[in-house]
Amino acid sequence: MAIKTRHVVQMIISACFTAVFFTIAACSSGYYTTNVNGGKTVYRVDEDGAKMLVYETDQNGKTTIHDADDPMAKRQAAAQEVAEQLGAKRAEQLEQLNRTPKRQPSDPIYVSLAPPVLDAQMEKAERSKGAVAEQIRTEFQADPIIRLIEENRSRSGLLKPHVAANADVEVLPKVSLKEAYGIDRKTGKPGKMLAVVFEATITTQIPPATYNVSESGHVLRNLEVSKRFAKQVKQVILEKIGPTIPAH
Repeated sequence: MAIKTRHVVQMIISACFTAVFFTIAACSSGYYTTNVNGGKTVYRVDEDGAKMLVYETDQNGKTTIHDADDPMAKRQAAAQEVAEQLGAKRAEQLEQLNRTPKRQPSDPIYVSLAPPVLDAQMEKAERSKGAVAEQIRTEFQADPIIRLIEENRSRSGLLKPHVAANADVEVLPKVSLKEAYGIDRKTGKPGKMLAVVFEATITTQIPPATYNVSESGHVLRNLEVSKRFAKQVKQVILEKIGPTIPAH
């Protein structure tokens, strides 16, 4: 009996809450928004529940203002104006970039290759200071198109540039040691192994673009892994970035 009574009380409380909610909604003013087929329509709702059209935005982002005095309409109009200005600026930048002569396939690409960031385990495992950096750098030095350039080390502190001023591409590598699961070649069974992980962020300012690559493998095959990693980085530079770089 107590269980049944408690259930009835819960139903009454729920019904009262619903009634209060709808009473508040009917007596308060606000805005009502509908979204259909990628477009948006905003109405203002008065205290009597009547809806008045404020503005509409179509699926292409174009806004039509129906009540210019409405505060929300004013905010939307201001946002629309800013978006149009930014769009026009981007279009102008793209137009200028398209007019700029592009480098030829045989022209060099100047690359700033930063020293790799090593995690604590990799620092301990490194044979000698700078060995990993030299290992990575060697993979790029023989490339006929990629030209590695040095940072300007004559400046220090806050005045020191992050990359050389005339670099087309910046490569920021990272090397770490991590436990991973792999197949034991002797037993053919899955098991834990220590893997070396090479990662890089590749960026270019003109045109602005960012790419990320990674390669990993057994730590005892780190030389092979570094070669595969360098090959990935070079492919991004030569195939994705190279054709869009302006001519020097």
